Amino acid sequence: MKRRLRPVAVLICSLPTVLVGAQGADEEADEAEIVTVVATRTERSLDEVAATIVVKTAADMEREMARNIADLVRFEPGVSVGGTGSRFGLGGFAIRGIGGNRVLTLVDGVRVSEEFSFGPLLSARRDFVELDSLDRVEIARGPISTLYGSDALGGVVAMSTRGPDAYVDDETPLHASVKLGYSSADAAAVGSLNLAGAGGPFSALLRYTNRDGSETATAGAVGGTGPAREQPDPQSVGSDNVTAKARFKVAGGHALTLTVDDFSHEVDTRVLSDYGMSFFGATTDRRHARDTRQRTRWSAAYRVEDALGFADTVDAVLYRQTSESGQNTFEDRTAMDPATRAPVSQTRRRFSLFEQEIQGAYVQAGKRFALAGGAHHLTYGFDYYATDTASRRDGGTFAADGRPMREFFLFPTRDFPLTEVRQVGFFVQDEVELFDGRLVLAPGVRYDRFDASAEADALYLEGNPGTPLPADHDDAEVTFKLGAVFSATEATALYARYSEGFRTPPYDDVNVGFTNFVGGYKTISNPGLESERSQGLEAGWRFSADNARLRVAVFRNVYDNFIEPLVLAPAFAARGGIDPADGLQTFQSINRDEVTIQGVELGGELRLGVLGPALGNASLRFAAAYADGEDRATKQPLNSVDPLTAVLGLAYSTADGRFGAEIVCTLAQGKDAGDIDQNDPRLDTAGYGVVDAIGYVHFSNRLALNIGLFNVTDKTYIRWADSAGIGTDAPLRFSQPGFNASATLRFEF
Repeated sequence: MKRRLRPVAVLICSLPTVLVGAQGADEEADEAEIVTVVATRTERSLDEVAATIVVKTAADMEREMARNIADLVRFEPGVSVGGTGSRFGLGGFAIRGIGGNRVLTLVDGVRVSEEFSFGPLLSARRDFVELDSLDRVEIARGPISTLYGSDALGGVVAMSTRGPDAYVDDETPLHASVKLGYSSADAAAVGSLNLAGAGGPFSALLRYTNRDGSETATAGAVGGTGPAREQPDPQSVGSDNVTAKARFKVAGGHALTLTVDDFSHEVDTRVLSDYGMSFFGATTDRRHARDTRQRTRWSAAYRVEDALGFADTVDAVLYRQTSESGQNTFEDRTAMDPATRAPVSQTRRRFSLFEQEIQGAYVQAGKRFALAGGAHHLTYGFDYYATDTASRRDGGTFAADGRPMREFFLFPTRDFPLTEVRQVGFFVQDEVELFDGRLVLAPGVRYDRFDASAEADALYLEGNPGTPLPADHDDAEVTFKLGAVFSATEATALYARYSEGFRTPPYDDVNVGFTNFVGGYKTISNPGLESERSQGLEAGWRFSADNARLRVAVFRNVYDNFIEPLVLAPAFAARGGIDPADGLQTFQSINRDEVTIQGVELGGELRLGVLGPALGNASLRFAAAYADGEDRATKQPLNSVDPLTAVLGLAYSTADGRFGAEIVCTLAQGKDAGDIDQNDPRLDTAGYGVVDAIGYVHFSNRLALNIGLFNVTDKTYIRWADSAGIGTDAPLRFSQPGFNASATLRFEF
């Protein structure tokens, strides 16, 4: 495949049709016409909000050949998703150096299940979304808890699934389309089917997507077994997603939308890189894993667009979602018989389960009015949700004749008690337009109250002997924000924003139980943990004209009470963490002092047609992000901060929108020892430059082809976001694929 496609790549690279995000003339839209909702919970142009927002439409994702959430932000400096090289797959989003559960991720307003890891065989992650089901994705950078509550400490990723209105209306009452695709990076085939219909006050959509493939390639050449393996572990990967939506126009200005969204994912892995590893005197001969993820959500949304006195619009949503990550490990190993000192064969099984169920509702109202010489848009409402979370680990070790062997841990067990978290929040925001709209002020305030109830059932207590009974905990937070946008001229605008974020103490840090008598250590709870908080300052300048755009933003975010999981318990620090009551080294989650992250981001576009008619539909686009972070207590840099990254491209499309092509150059600075926390050292990564080529052809209004040629120069590189998983393994197993290609064909009946 590589040999056949490389000549094509070289040919395309030589063409002057280079671009980033090229769009057909019929699809092309100025950035000022792109609407965001995540920034203010109201529809606003990107130029009207005091924030840096990324908006990805379904057309953008299709043009960029995005297969997963890492591809989604491939061309977005300052935003990343790690997980390459791990059997457990991709993690969550990291925005401006803050990631994991500190970034709120939503699908149609419902929170995606949290990340949770415990030991080497359990890592529940957040890749629960089929991109082909999405209509748009909005990414808000920086704290934004005033609008979204807990977990919006570092930002928000808000995803919206497609509805029937994307395909049908009164003039087009029926729609049917199929999409077929293939990616050589993971030998994956994708197929999607869309069926939509509308009649009178009713419209509906049924969407199904299936993906089947194998492991994602790396640039490594060394195979074999053990940690020195550079090639990826062999995998069989499959996923299915079904989305059904029905919309009823109940009356003038009233509409009800019902949604069911089901996602399932399964991976079988031959973990060749773990062969030969030793654990408590036993050596792994073979290891096989089967990991599953499943998410099911239903919701009912009612929208009113009518003059009700107290509001012009009202949105009310009721929802329920269940998520489950199951991870099974099967192992053959050789151990030393303590009596005969002879090697004996054993089999070992481990099963880990992480479950989370969320039920909730939110109501949001909007009211426009004039007061004191200004035009006001008041937005207010409340959010309520209850989250039930549980974990379970089980397993056993057996001799060759089937006899159960002694375990070093008690099974079954839970890593934390059954926990229910209830949270309610009330928010209000006023967008005030002054001086004929030249100045827009957007103050906001929110009050959140949360209560966490922990239940120590028999499974938790018997699996963690000696662990104290878990404690319930509660807290309340008030967060503020203030944004201002001033249009200095018709083409330029200045903006500034102060915003706050918070994250409630996680259940697995407040109440955690694990005792390993053989290993000589234990973990203990910390019901005194405080909520993490953040304060963000951002200021920027925008220039917008017919043929050119430019944006510059500087930011500084301060994070207080950062929770560091499972360090030596401070109460026993003088004894090296040893609890004199049982002689076990003791670990506990604690709050850390201040962490700061600051940086600059810029981007822009120049339409080259201004230089001459021959360049009519060509454009030059660029974006760059730099951030620097420090733990003020340790005076060490933050490993979570990505290096300086820039994206540059040149764009061209035909006037009729039938053809477009793009070449994207991504440049990333390396990370040396001075940029890495020496208390948590990682492999330093080299800088790199990668060239990708993307193109599309619309053969007709019904048939379209998209093609992507990635890493056309066959560059060997490791993204900094993936370096956290390397440890003592071969670094190249965590590298990105060499030259690879993708194609999709979409046909509308």
